[in-house]
Amino acid sequence: MEKISRRDFLGKAGKTALAFGALSGLGSGLLGRIPFMLSLAIAGKPKPEFDVYNDVNPNANDIVAYTFEDCLSKKWWPGICYKTDKPMVAIASGTVTEVFNTADTKGYYYQTIRKEQNQAKGFGVTVTTGNIYNSFYFHLMPPEVKLGQTITRDQIIGYPDERWNMPRLVVNEAADQIDPNNYGVNHSYMNYWDGNTDLDIGKEEQNIKYEIQKQILEKFASIVEGPEKYTLLRKKHEGMQLCKWSPIECFRYIEYLHQNKPETFPSLTKEQFGEMKKEFYSNQPIILTLPFKKG
Repeated sequence: MEKISRRDFLGKAGKTALAFGALSGLGSGLLGRIPFMLSLAIAGKPKPEFDVYNDVNPNANDIVAYTFEDCLSKKWWPGICYKTDKPMVAIASGTVTEVFNTADTKGYYYQTIRKEQNQAKGFGVTVTTGNIYNSFYFHLMPPEVKLGQTITRDQIIGYPDERWNMPRLVVNEAADQIDPNNYGVNHSYMNYWDGNTDLDIGKEEQNIKYEIQKQILEKFASIVEGPEKYTLLRKKHEGMQLCKWSPIECFRYIEYLHQNKPETFPSLTKEQFGEMKKEFYSNQPIILTLPFKKG
């Protein structure tokens, strides 16, 4: 079955509709019959399947070595690996809660990633943001930050270890590994920080926004019909570890179902969905920027 990115689905559907409309206005005869002919051809094809994974971040495609999906397929601790010697910077403000050497044979991180290609080289740093999010910066030289230090967005964490030179970013949301590229502004791809000081969200507000998003998903789950009734919010990534789809991934899947398989939500109107979508996006609990400075 053909796969289509859940980011591209609505955009491609919109472009197709515009193309049909333009062809329909060309007049009678062969040109006038083209939309009908195309519709017959398309009708015979299976509907595109939802793909939860992002493509390479277009804002950093020159430095991405492995995407979140790549890491999962290789059974690595899922995150994003970069091919660069630029120093890693904080993707959000927070507190340094761990500084560790991943080659320490008695340490947790050695046991977690020791079977990977990189053989657990270099140092790592954990930064905690609020009560829900932890960001991990791997494969570094001795870090530029200390345990317990409060740091700000875009502050240098450390330089890539020259033996590996492929720094990795891993992000946890409530203990599940998530794709950071779902948490740029408006749940889009991460971008380089532009100096905007309004991106950071306080701990209490973060908790509230996270709970609101969960409640919206639960509302959808309460009205779903068909095969998704008991699995809608239980989907997991397969890889080195089992981790649940993030709230934004669940929501985009719901959006796909609403557009492509409306029988899943027979009682949900277009207007109701639009209001729930607006509320969901307006309650993004964290905004992440790329772990490198621009330039």
